[in-house]
Amino acid sequence: MTIRARSLFLPAIFLFIITSCVPVDNRMGSGFIPSNQVVYIHTQDFAAPMFTTIADSMNMAAPSYLEFGSVNSPLFGNTTSSGLVQFAPYSYQEEYGEDPVVDNMFVNIPMSGFTVFEEDDRYMPQNVYVYRLIKDLNHLDVYQDSFSEEYIDPIPVSKPGLIYLGRDTLRIDFKESFAYELLQADSTERDSTEAFTARYKGLYFTTEKYNASNKGGRINYMNIADAVIYLNYKSAGGDSLLSYYFNIYGTYYNIASHESSSLADKQPSETLYYEGLAGVKPCLDVAALVTDIKAWGQAQTPVIDADRILISRAELIIPVAIPTDGNYTLADNAPATLYPCKLMSNDSLMYYSPITDIYNENAGGSMNRSHWHYSYEITSYLQKVLKSDTLDVKDNLWIMPVYSVSSSTSGSSTYYVDNFTYHNTVLCGNLSDRPPYVRITYAVLQQ
Repeated sequence: MTIRARSLFLPAIFLFIITSCVPVDNRMGSGFIPSNQVVYIHTQDFAAPMFTTIADSMNMAAPSYLEFGSVNSPLFGNTTSSGLVQFAPYSYQEEYGEDPVVDNMFVNIPMSGFTVFEEDDRYMPQNVYVYRLIKDLNHLDVYQDSFSEEYIDPIPVSKPGLIYLGRDTLRIDFKESFAYELLQADSTERDSTEAFTARYKGLYFTTEKYNASNKGGRINYMNIADAVIYLNYKSAGGDSLLSYYFNIYGTYYNIASHESSSLADKQPSETLYYEGLAGVKPCLDVAALVTDIKAWGQAQTPVIDADRILISRAELIIPVAIPTDGNYTLADNAPATLYPCKLMSNDSLMYYSPITDIYNENAGGSMNRSHWHYSYEITSYLQKVLKSDTLDVKDNLWIMPVYSVSSSTSGSSTYYVDNFTYHNTVLCGNLSDRPPYVRITYAVLQQ
């Protein structure tokens, strides 16, 4: 006998009748929940004690792009930046030949972007100078104030009259005298990057300060990873070519000078100032915030101890001035992403790093142009510091620009502080009509 499978069809109304006959009591089991374990969710806002200050120990090493340029902007004054980098031969060459005669030496550097405050400055002429370093670059000395005139030979190694007009590529022609110096490298220096950089310390890229009284100027970002220095010469009747790379695996960093230090003020004010590179930054006084939260808890009935506050979500909200008369200048000058960062240290270096909440979903960081504010999740960080009895300036949160790098293998992203692009903007301070605040959604754990 063959038994064939048969489908069973029931009208939807019949299914409804069947399922409707089974009552569901959503209260089932509620009587077994102890009354002291019922958790209620609350929301509370706290003023965010913030001030403008200069970031100490701003690590400028290993930027995504080496830069040079100078800009003026209202409120912040002048910012001038320059870059330092080592270079080395691509491959070992036993001999350079007998009596080599230099033909030329040059490099074409792809440009990756610009900072301008006036569209007309996109193609403004800038003098470019490249100097030879005469002092070793110390990989432990890479902060905004690490550089001095002692690092460079005051005579440029680039040919005079080098003017950059903001194009996609910067061509630099070097003096023949510098090329002949490189041809003096001995066999050890030709074979070892370390030995080569011990003699030929590196290069320094800079320009003149933008001295106009009005806002303007340009900062340029060089993609040195894709640039090659070529030295063409003749020897024994034949043509020869040497090539050098910018050593992004060694020590390289940007430096910057600012005129905005007068904006730093640890007292409450109507405005907070943000500036890129080593300029002024908004800072959250974490110790003061925790003190305020604990004082609020003690004033509640019954008293709420800080170690019983379980935070579901905490956000730092910093409003920005709402544009008027269609003037979006401050918003347009702001960086794409800002996030709270903490000053970290290892055995040898100080550096800033975003707090780990940045990896959470909907962590914020971009300007909300509907509500005109920045919002940042700080849940785990605030929960951690609430449990601490000893907080100081090292626990403060600095509002800094960040960017992410995605792994080609895992697809995951890692966030870093952006220490190479320049933007500036103004945010609302504690004395403004729209002051910054911290909003926490929390539950109180029962004793």
